[in-house]
Amino acid sequence: MPRATVRDPLAGAHETFLYTPAPPRPDAVGVALAYPADYGVAMASLGYLTLFRLLDQRPDVAAQRVTMDALRAGRRLHPQTALLGFSFSFELDILNILKTLELCGIPLRACDRDASHPLVFAGGPVAMTNGEPYADFIDFYLIGDGEEAIGDLIDAWHREAARAGGDRQGLLRRLAQTVPGLYAPALYEVTYAAPDGPVTAITPRFDDVPPVVAKRSLSAAFADVAFSPILTPESYFSSVFLVEVMRGCAHRCRFCMASYATLPPRASDAGALMRAVETGLRHTPKIGLLGALIANHPEFEALCEFLNHQMNAHPDLTLSAASLRADTLTPAMVETFVRGKQRQLTIAIETGSQRLRQRINKRLSEEEIARAAEICARAGLPALKLYGMVGLPDETDDDIEDTIRLIRQLRRDNPRLDLVFGCSSFVPKGATPFQWAPRLDTPQVEKRFERLRRGLVGSAAFRPSSARWDAAQALLSRGDRRLSGFLLRYAAYGGSLGHIRRAMKDGAPGETPSIDWYALRQRPPEETLPWQVVSLGVPNDILYREGQSNA
Repeated sequence: MPRATVRDPLAGAHETFLYTPAPPRPDAVGVALAYPADYGVAMASLGYLTLFRLLDQRPDVAAQRVTMDALRAGRRLHPQTALLGFSFSFELDILNILKTLELCGIPLRACDRDASHPLVFAGGPVAMTNGEPYADFIDFYLIGDGEEAIGDLIDAWHREAARAGGDRQGLLRRLAQTVPGLYAPALYEVTYAAPDGPVTAITPRFDDVPPVVAKRSLSAAFADVAFSPILTPESYFSSVFLVEVMRGCAHRCRFCMASYATLPPRASDAGALMRAVETGLRHTPKIGLLGALIANHPEFEALCEFLNHQMNAHPDLTLSAASLRADTLTPAMVETFVRGKQRQLTIAIETGSQRLRQRINKRLSEEEIARAAEICARAGLPALKLYGMVGLPDETDDDIEDTIRLIRQLRRDNPRLDLVFGCSSFVPKGATPFQWAPRLDTPQVEKRFERLRRGLVGSAAFRPSSARWDAAQALLSRGDRRLSGFLLRYAAYGGSLGHIRRAMKDGAPGETPSIDWYALRQRPPEETLPWQVVSLGVPNDILYREGQSNA
């Protein structure tokens, strides 16, 4: 039976375990999973908790969770910790990753660690699409679905650690040879055309190391549905039972890392999904449905019927969902969410320009967007949030005006529906068709934000991202190993926006290219990209052709 509610000393939190941990054997390997944020945020991360559950159910693993607030309060790694893993979802998580290493007493650079230190690894979106700026700090990355790789890693550790005899590089070689999807940056040499020029080659240092590391992927239909294995009211989503409906997206918008990095799209087994919800409802009335495109689940209508039936039995059930797609919304679907007490749904339109939507492969018509808003209004939904973006490749002033026009029209047609327009700026991401595309500089982005703000007064609440933080993200999303010195200085200075250019300027002359060189320039198709040592399944020549298409 699952463990009862306990008070976890990690953060003084009440926790309910929905699984039974395995008592560690005497020979269990110590594995600490760290989340680069405080406890409440970590406990809202389904991927992080899923991997912890898998480890915690193995008797050959002594699993530990690590969060920033616990470390600041004085909690430390178990002395026997041999592996320290990080969830790496956003580029700027590196600041808290470095802080975690510092609090744990682990040298920040991998080359300064010895046999007394755990191997440091990371997984997640950043690890998959470009882990190169952080290569000096991470011993290895797990590329792809963590559920596929984590078990192989533990098995390989038990086989290989003793044979390595404390030789860290020797152990990394053995792990790289035996664990598919494991990328150890120190086993590869990067050469550059000049100290401030592009990468010219990425080559293995040893013949027995794969030249390209391919990602790991779960099967097309996975019965082991990911759901919240531990519930706590101290989570950012207080006592919400999260369950994964879909992984990946088939639509392949050309800017979208989430779509290309997680191909092929996969649906959770419908029966297992419903059983998971029933499990969650025994502990909490709050259910959250996760996935890039949950309504594309082949049995989503049946899931909605099931949820409506559950609401008959649980009148206090509340339902929340990730972003939905406008052309998949139906009245029955929206009515299910309204009945589940959701006050706002979110759909991503990216832009009000039909021309630009076609350019980015957002196959969504204006009529479909208008119909989605109408369905929400008729169902009695109080608010609709629209996601958009500025600075997309080939965007013009007319495209901005089209966005303003469309949202104004939606407001006129649905006067009782409160509209929110959340808007970010385009950041080119590795492994996407737009990975070569330039980014607009910050003044241009802010000018477009201001144009939208003025144009939407009285029609929608405007919620832009920070253009400057987006620029920092772009620097790292297209960076390489030469940024390690910058990152150490940036973290030491405090990691604020005002420290970025100072940290870059204070480096040795010619140590790295400029911020604009990394973030703003159009890259030629023949240039070696720092992240192409990892393959997510779509070759660069195909990505490039797709990125040039207007169809």
